[in-house]
Amino acid sequence: MIKEKLKWNEKYKTLTPKPPSILINYIPSKKGKALDLAGGYGRNAKVLADKGYDVTLIDISEVGIAKINDNRIKTICMDLDNFIIPKNEFDVILMIKYYNFNLLKQIPSALKKGGYFVFETIRKYPITKEKFFKIFKDLETVYFTERPFRYIGKK
Repeated sequence: MIKEKLKWNEKYKTLTPKPPSILINYIPSKKGKALDLAGGYGRNAKVLADKGYDVTLIDISEVGIAKINDNRIKTICMDLDNFIIPKNEFDVILMIKYYNFNLLKQIPSALKKGGYFVFETIRKYPITKEKFFKIFKDLETVYFTERPFRYIGKK
């Protein structure tokens, strides 16, 4: 996905940093492992690190990752299209303003018991509420809005 990588590298060169997602406020502070999928320049990962999590951020853009400047966050520059999330590994998983159906299906088994999944789409990546909740039927809904589509689930 060289085209995607170039697009995001260009975008991150001039992107004005935005505040973290309001959904991060629902995640309790604790020691644990967090995964930020397509985390860009780390706006949400930094908050999780502040809350005590060991954060791994994966993004396709090395330009975005280079802007993180926080040694508490482990970064991996890669295309997420073929990424396999390790099972029963994470206390928190973020998929904010990014959509990848294959990753979405892996999340319930990647979360530890008591783990949180934070999800927020943008209009470009629609998923029906029915299809979404079929995947996350075994998670307790902590927060949900349909417009915009925002969800926090707890395993």
